[in-house]
Amino acid sequence: MKGKVLVTGAYGLLGSHTVRELVENGYHVRAFGRDAGKLHKLADEYESGQIDVFCGDFCNAEEIEKACAGMDYVVHCGALLKGWGRRSEYIRTNVDGTKNVLDACAKHSVKRLVHTSSPSAHALRNNLCITEEDQNGKNRLNYYIESKLMAEKLVSGQDRVPYSMIRPRGITGIGDRNMLPVLINVNRQIGIPLFQKGKVMVDLVCAENAALALRLCMEKEAALGQAYNITNGEPKLVTDLAEEMFTALGTKARYIRLPFLPVYAAAGILEAVWKLLRIYDKAPPLTRMNVCTLGRSQIFSIEKARRELGYEPKVSLSEMIRKYAEDYNRE
Repeated sequence: MKGKVLVTGAYGLLGSHTVRELVENGYHVRAFGRDAGKLHKLADEYESGQIDVFCGDFCNAEEIEKACAGMDYVVHCGALLKGWGRRSEYIRTNVDGTKNVLDACAKHSVKRLVHTSSPSAHALRNNLCITEEDQNGKNRLNYYIESKLMAEKLVSGQDRVPYSMIRPRGITGIGDRNMLPVLINVNRQIGIPLFQKGKVMVDLVCAENAALALRLCMEKEAALGQAYNITNGEPKLVTDLAEEMFTALGTKARYIRLPFLPVYAAAGILEAVWKLLRIYDKAPPLTRMNVCTLGRSQIFSIEKARRELGYEPKVSLSEMIRKYAEDYNRE
């Protein structure tokens, strides 16, 4: 056994793939999360002794402190991911929760914390080669991004716990509940918004590849104190991605051509109305984040990860789309 690793958010999309990546590479994993049923279902996928489970909430300092006892490493995948909600929810989970993880790691002298952050670009621009140094720390496009940037600053601004971190862009794959399902529903209802005459490119990462990057960050000495952009390294036009996915699903992609700036402004107005009316349980039909994702090319360089980590994606987007479609069509 190479070591003991605590994985927060262990039954989520990224967390579950990280558990598998670590177990398959000789680590013992402690799977941490709030839902006991989901934790035990995850544990049933492995042989006895490969993983153990700890039901708890990293927003509770005492629970995450107990979970870190005896761990060599901690991989922090847990986060509040939904695209809409109260700011206080995001701060509590993504900022205060990360502080609790840091405190627990420090108390138990964990060898390294591997933190999952988020890439942040200048949302209104087309950016075709975004490096780690281009990270936009002032991005306030939504509360999720704001809170993740605050959490990253917490991790990188301390010297109590050795750390490394990844900034994965658009994690997707089987189990994705945020990106591909939204695209499928939008296509069914009105068609996929098409900006800039369809010349917008998207940059995604398969969950298996993000999990690989987390393991490499944990193992490589060069990763200490560093942050890495992580994608599949195969940006695609929105139309090419949609055509490939909906062909695999056995249906057709539909499009609706829209002007970027008026739609972006409309999304901002809708967000303001939702906040004024205190509607937080359901997102507006348009958000600025969604408009920017489909309306501006944001391509992240992974050369640093390739050079320092030896990172090479092992699952292609085409393979992911095929597997996702097979799983989706079985449901």
